[in-house]
Amino acid sequence: MRSSKRSFFGWVIIGLLIIGLGAFGFTDILTGGSSQSVARVGKTDVTVTEFRVAFENRINALQRQFGIRIDAATAQNQGIDDAVVAELLRSAAYRDEAARVGLSTPDEAVQEAVLSTPGLANAAGEFDAATYRYFLQQRGLNPARYETLVRQSETVATLQNVVAAGATLPPVAANTLMTFLGEERSIAWALIASDPEAVEDPGDETLQTFLEENEPRYRTPEYRQITFARLIPEELAETIEVSDEELREIYEAEIDRFRQPARRIVERLSFPDEAAAEAARTAIEAGETNLVELAAERGLTSGDISLGLVAERDLDRAAREPVFATDETGIVGPIATDLGPVLYAINAILPASEVSFEDARDDLAREVALQEAGDLAIDENIRAEELIAGGATPQELADETAYTLGTARVARGEAGDVPPEVVAEAFASDLGEDRDQIEVGELNFYAVRVDEIIPPELPPLAEIRADVLADWRDAEALAATMEQAEMLRAELEEGRTLTAIAERDGLIVQEDSEITRDGELGLLPPDLLPQLFEAEPGTPLVVETEAGAALVVLTDITPFDLEGEEAATLREIFTTQTSIDVEQDVAAYFANSIADERGVRINQTVLDQIVQSLR
Repeated sequence: MRSSKRSFFGWVIIGLLIIGLGAFGFTDILTGGSSQSVARVGKTDVTVTEFRVAFENRINALQRQFGIRIDAATAQNQGIDDAVVAELLRSAAYRDEAARVGLSTPDEAVQEAVLSTPGLANAAGEFDAATYRYFLQQRGLNPARYETLVRQSETVATLQNVVAAGATLPPVAANTLMTFLGEERSIAWALIASDPEAVEDPGDETLQTFLEENEPRYRTPEYRQITFARLIPEELAETIEVSDEELREIYEAEIDRFRQPARRIVERLSFPDEAAAEAARTAIEAGETNLVELAAERGLTSGDISLGLVAERDLDRAAREPVFATDETGIVGPIATDLGPVLYAINAILPASEVSFEDARDDLAREVALQEAGDLAIDENIRAEELIAGGATPQELADETAYTLGTARVARGEAGDVPPEVVAEAFASDLGEDRDQIEVGELNFYAVRVDEIIPPELPPLAEIRADVLADWRDAEALAATMEQAEMLRAELEEGRTLTAIAERDGLIVQEDSEITRDGELGLLPPDLLPQLFEAEPGTPLVVETEAGAALVVLTDITPFDLEGEEAATLREIFTTQTSIDVEQDVAAYFANSIADERGVRINQTVLDQIVQSLR
């Protein structure tokens, strides 16, 4: 649970809060209220029961979704109670408006909703009264109260549909978006390659300055020197000896593992009578057809007639001896079976085999030792837990148990000789802190202690001179190439063509078309895209690439065809997808307007008491 809170679960809950609170506008409203309700919009209360049921349902849903246990205190710490209140306030706003206009759900609709509640049907799919009573009992409700909640829910849904149904963005929104995203650019460009090898060594003074100016690039990561005690069943197994007598007993008891009977890869096809089967065999032996083709004539596939790899005992009694008496592949039969005359095609033969005790001994010994090591690991882990509870260090664990001692110097994200989980544990620990064990894989346990925290540092130039020199050369060569590209761009702006420049300087002109705002540029950097879509045709651009500088000219702009078939399909998709969002927004705005007009109160004291009672 501790690790889940630190990872995806916490972010999921934050997302729920953003959706639950941001969408409905009920944030930071913490005033008093009736002790019989947790909140109120206008004259409509959110009752204690409503909140408790909704809160428990939300927790249960999250537990099912993520497969973890969430208690009420954790849920409150993560803001689930606030998200639930926000949803209930929106419902209360709609109920307050429904009461004002005299809107309610008729009994027939309530009955239908109750009868269709998931989980209340019996095996025959019919509503079950006993299940209904149990359902209510588990939630502390009676039929009248539950049916009131159902009526309120259906009324809210009806009013929401009235308020938001049919809300869509105007057609111009789809056209504007398609025009924006579908517009295309065409370019011509040439690469001016940089040559770092042509740049001479500048000497240590220049390199030292470059090193200091780019210090973050060369600074070492934070290291942690750790001591750990570990328990790994595979290592324990190497210390466990198993006698030949015990191994032979296991070998004899499991002899079927080591004896493999003769097997065949077989196909089978039945025929209506003996004459048909004989005729088929004759045709097959003459090379005119095969069993698969004969099966295909009946609408069967090779899978329908394949028996796969079979032993003698897997076949019909009548077929066992004929199929396994031959040592050659080919057709056997026809054989009279319950299916009628049958032809068998033997496609491969695997002879019987047996692994002797001597050959199986080492593998058996390893299996037995691993099993015993697993049992021993559980016992040793329990002992280690007791010692850790008493303040034992990794060294003491190694002295008192079957754990082995190890040390390592680790950096975040660099596992090295220890599992990444151990590195994560090291960086989650303080210096010398006593920590619980962690389990890495199945029954692999580590107790980790941080002995030293080694802060990041900048190595001396002498230790990393080759790397610094290579980086400096790259930077200098790129700067010279970019300067050359800028000079060529000036020529383009003066009216010279890219083709003429390329012919003069030995460059290769390449062309790309159908470039969209969300497209890819291949060898060119992605930050060129926004420049292309802000430029006018004929505009020359210079961009830095991994190989040097690129001189780019925007040659054409192709608008998106709003009258084409693709546009019609995209317009329909856009309208469908956005209509749902718009309806939800309209429904939320309506609830917000009611809350602003009639006032909202939240009784935080009652909310906290309910959550406390559920812990």
